[in-house]
Amino acid sequence: MFNINIDDGYKEFTINNDPNRVIRFNPADIAIIERFDTAGRVMKEAAEAVSDIPLQPDGSTSIQDAAYAVAKVNQTIREQIDYIFNYPVSDAVFGNQSPLASVGGIPLFEQFLTAAIAYVKTEIRSEQRASAARIEKYTNGVVG
Repeated sequence: MFNINIDDGYKEFTINNDPNRVIRFNPADIAIIERFDTAGRVMKEAAEAVSDIPLQPDGSTSIQDAAYAVAKVNQTIREQIDYIFNYPVSDAVFGNQSPLASVGGIPLFEQFLTAAIAYVKTEIRSEQRASAARIEKYTNGVVG
């Protein structure tokens, strides 16, 4: 099959250098910053909802109720990660683990968001500089 390669503007990064765990995004899509902000708030609220689930003997929450609450939060976090990138990436990010899994005291979803937003911001700034240079090329001498 013939393939045509074009520059569609997408950038890629991998999770832990695993070529099967690739995330793509378009740094020209400035709305990704808003999606990070919105999704971040939703995920934080969801995670806080399960942070202090009391379990029996006298905490009155059954294992089934706790499991349901955790499953609901996991689903919310995965949906929000997919929302940020406009396509399903949460499996690549978390695999079969819970986004709430705490590694070094920090939930996986928080570790991912911290690293991803840093890279995305860098790429957006680079795209903005390149765009400004292209615009200046056409407006130099016309404006002012």
